[in-house]
Amino acid sequence: MKQKTMKTQTSTETTTPPEPPPPVDELSGQLAALAAENAELRAALDFGNARDAVVADLTAAGARSPRLLFDAVKGDIRIDADGSVAGRGEIVERLKAAFPEQFASPPPTSIDAGAGRTASAVLTRETLAKMTPSEIAALDWQAVKQALAAR
Repeated sequence: MKQKTMKTQTSTETTTPPEPPPPVDELSGQLAALAAENAELRAALDFGNARDAVVADLTAAGARSPRLLFDAVKGDIRIDADGSVAGRGEIVERLKAAFPEQFASPPPTSIDAGAGRTASAVLTRETLAKMTPSEIAALDWQAVKQALAAR
């Protein structure tokens, strides 16, 4: 009996060796870029917190347009190391002096200027039954007649 031998071909895979680590100069450049980006993001976060604090102070002081007023002084904002705004009260007082119309008291409310524009209370038989005769006498007789005529 004749035996057949089969030869299989083995393939040798070439693996690429791992990339050598980047040079120290390149790593320090990436590290510096990341540190700069981190500092920029922290500054943006601190500025946003400062904006919120100053706008809250301006709103409490009665400013009509607190965000607009903040935009007028945003170049003067100084943030302390702990993240708080230096001289927030001084900023508000300076804005009050520079823009007094922004802190004016609200116009007085009108006195009966809108009389007759809102719906008056509707009289019904039930509401008339609960009233005293003196309260009924003070009512508009036309409204009383309509309430009594309605079924």
